[in-house]
Amino acid sequence: MNRWIRRQPIRRKVALLMGAASVVALLLAGVAVVLYEFTTFRPRVLRDAKTQAELIRGNSVTALQLNDREAMRANLDTLRSRPEILSATLFDADGTVQARYAPRGAPPPPSVLTPGATFYPGRLLLIDRIAVDSQPIGWLSFQYAVPPLWLRLQQYGIMVAVVLLALSIASAMLLGMLGRSVTVPLLRLAGAAREITETGNYRLQVPPRAGDEIGVLTDAFNRMVATAAKQQVELRQNAARLRLALDAARLDAWVLDLPADGPPPLEPLLARVSPPDRAGVAAQIGAAIAERSGFKLEFRAPGNPGDERWTALMGRIYRDEATGTSRLIGVAQDVTEQRRTEQQLIQSQRMEAIGNLAGGIAHDFNNLLTAIIGYLSFVQRRLPPDAQVREDLTEVERAARRAAALTSQLLSYARRQMVVPASVDLNATVAGLAPMMRRLVGEDIEVETELAETDGSVRVDPGQLEQVMLNLVANARDAMPAGGALRLRTRHVTLTPAAARTIPEARPGQYIALEVEDTGVGMTPEVQARIFEPFFTTKPPGAGTGLGLAMCYGIVRQADGLMLVESEPGGGARFSVLLPREGSGVEEGIPPAAPIVVPGRETVLLVEDDPTVRVVTGRILRELGYTVLEAASGAEARSVAATAAGRIDLLLTDVVMPGGSGRELAEALTQTRPGLPVVFMSGYTADVILRMGIVHDKVTLLSKPFTAEALADTLRIALDRTGQHG
Repeated sequence: MNRWIRRQPIRRKVALLMGAASVVALLLAGVAVVLYEFTTFRPRVLRDAKTQAELIRGNSVTALQLNDREAMRANLDTLRSRPEILSATLFDADGTVQARYAPRGAPPPPSVLTPGATFYPGRLLLIDRIAVDSQPIGWLSFQYAVPPLWLRLQQYGIMVAVVLLALSIASAMLLGMLGRSVTVPLLRLAGAAREITETGNYRLQVPPRAGDEIGVLTDAFNRMVATAAKQQVELRQNAARLRLALDAARLDAWVLDLPADGPPPLEPLLARVSPPDRAGVAAQIGAAIAERSGFKLEFRAPGNPGDERWTALMGRIYRDEATGTSRLIGVAQDVTEQRRTEQQLIQSQRMEAIGNLAGGIAHDFNNLLTAIIGYLSFVQRRLPPDAQVREDLTEVERAARRAAALTSQLLSYARRQMVVPASVDLNATVAGLAPMMRRLVGEDIEVETELAETDGSVRVDPGQLEQVMLNLVANARDAMPAGGALRLRTRHVTLTPAAARTIPEARPGQYIALEVEDTGVGMTPEVQARIFEPFFTTKPPGAGTGLGLAMCYGIVRQADGLMLVESEPGGGARFSVLLPREGSGVEEGIPPAAPIVVPGRETVLLVEDDPTVRVVTGRILRELGYTVLEAASGAEARSVAATAAGRIDLLLTDVVMPGGSGRELAEALTQTRPGLPVVFMSGYTADVILRMGIVHDKVTLLSKPFTAEALADTLRIALDRTGQHG
């Protein structure tokens, strides 16, 4: 029975429930009526009479106050529809009848007006006082028919029949309302849910309802569908953004269904792999699948061997708990440019390390050459003019000077050479050197210049810039043994952030480029990768040192520039020097001083950490007539300066020393001795003053190795500039 009821529609369940409830209610009501009539007949009759009397009294107050008998009679005439009312009489406060309702055969009104209710056979007499604000304004006499009890029970039977009919009609109406208010809306909700499930149309909305629970359910359903629609839109937007992100990152998403049994179908993935690498890649992916883990691989892609491409493949296994199936999901990315950039960065770091090593060796070698040249000068001054050994010593000096030039090239590569940058017009420099370059390359090579209209300049050491140009032109000449064409070009270049990221050490900005292009034999990619390495050369033994391009690279990088090369075998080469562009004004460099070899009588504080250089330099200074105070460090120099009996006319200090730089020492001494001339000497310098391109008017530079004459002239210039004389 219960199962049958559960299978029935809601409407039928409600009909059955209402029918059963009606039958039970009628039975209970019949029993209750009988008991009620036997126990509460007179109180109920009295209550009904009082209720009716209250209505008549309330409607008659105004008429009594206004003594409006017509209104009183009209009020009492409304009782004609109540056959149980035998009579009703309105009196004024003095007991005079004002209006009376008395059907035929009605009993007379009471002669004595005493408030209260009295039961008589077949009737009830009710006398009630009418007052306003506790002031009596009249009386109401009300006689109510009291039928016998047996007659009332008969009437109740008729009422039960009527009620049963009414309940049947109400049940039918209720079932109809139930169908319209509950069943139909629920079926509409179910149909909408089914349509959304089948079509995916989340824009579908059910007509709203208000007030009842079905309305609340409908509103919740519509909000749920709207939220799902919004989530679908967001999901599509996220999918579009994901596709854009994948495209921007050059990522290719892929999905591979894994079978429950048997080997995984890896053919779609292995098609991305170069044939020699496929076996290894398949083994690694198979191991990751067996271990239920992720993987990340890089391999060569199939294609032209001359243009090797690399692909990164990343994947992870995901299991669908609902279906129990597994998928391999991942992305593939072309990482060729990344690998090339990494290789360029490694090459740049390697060259930087080589440069640091070359700079350190050159610095120490310069100290040795300073001592060699110094001692050579001592020997040469003590030899008679006609000494046979003088020629040998001259050759030794020439070798020392060639060694000094070699260390200068090493320092240029290491970007530690002393420089005095100035604003240089590239067009003017190229035009000025063009005649010399034509003579340098010979008549079988045609030289063409193409100068852009420039309104700016670059900041670089002019001498070093000429050195770079001459080296590039000389290399171009050697690359065209049978003749050819050489083109010198200047142009403006703008490096965007995106373009700068593709060039190691590049920064976005405006550049002026100098291009040297030849039609020579060209270079292979392997040679291009090493051309800026020191001592690397493709020339035969004895034809080159391998420092020319390394030196050019160091000079350009020291000027915050870039040096690029484009070449292919048999297609010539183009070297591009990109220098940061500055304002159009061109600063004049410091004019070189004329050599002055004058003995001195001043006191010089010599600070040098290398004992050999310090001894040689001190000896040269003493032979020139100077009084020399020596110190091996900055701290010792401060102590010597503090205890010096006389004045110190000049500070001659090395730049790089342990325990503090020469610049720090100079700043400390010039605070206590204003106007003290300072001469810096160094095999290389990374001093802030020189790196910023500013030469203070009280600071002079002396590059190692130096001769006695260069030392004497430099000190004399520094002393005379500040007016220091012994």
